[in-house]
Amino acid sequence: MKRPGKPRGQHYLAHQTVDTDCGVILDVTVTPGDVYDSVPYLEQIERIHRSILPIQAATADAAYDFPLAHQALKELEIQFFVRPQAVHDRTNVELKREAFQYDESLDAYVCPNGKLLRLNTLHRSASGLYWLYLADKQDCQRCPLRKKCLSQQDKRGARKLEHSYFTAQRKRNLSRLSDPIYREALKKRQIWCEGTFAAQKRGHNLTQILRRGLEAAEDHCLLSATALNLKRMIWAMK
Repeated sequence: MKRPGKPRGQHYLAHQTVDTDCGVILDVTVTPGDVYDSVPYLEQIERIHRSILPIQAATADAAYDFPLAHQALKELEIQFFVRPQAVHDRTNVELKREAFQYDESLDAYVCPNGKLLRLNTLHRSASGLYWLYLADKQDCQRCPLRKKCLSQQDKRGARKLEHSYFTAQRKRNLSRLSDPIYREALKKRQIWCEGTFAAQKRGHNLTQILRRGLEAAEDHCLLSATALNLKRMIWAMK
């Protein structure tokens, strides 16, 4: 695992879904530490929704704010409350994505030099479907801003941008950020999810596993979740 603010090294990740009424852990998925949090999320939510109990609303941290999640939960008729993810443009150039303006009427991006990046194709990635917008290679070759816009490793010689197929649904969801219900959902997530992991690490041996291997790690995390669930279910029955 190699992430900002996290311990670097060989780790496993326990991805858990928690009920916010009593804090019961409904599902546990274990992956190696180099798997992004968002990868098992939709499969986990759908499994609970179809096989355990119908979910009315789901809340998640910023790591799960990817456009496909907004669309998939809408199709399952699940309200989605998620903390917006900060935009990090990792392109190794001076002119970042925010320097390009999207023109809805043309369905194209306008670069700082006034040239268009036109819609080229639709492609699939692990986080969803994306429209690909490409600049004309000749425009980029003659552009005075070329050195600020393209890296030396760019083989095509023209700027490209991606635009999620599900951007509209994400914007609709995040437009509710100021609603009291939305803020309350995020607060519950922080209390129950973060609190559950803290309780497991403190009292149910979730800090480190005793045997190597993904299967052994999954057994370990399931036992930890079961121990905490038994306590919370007894407390809820009082």
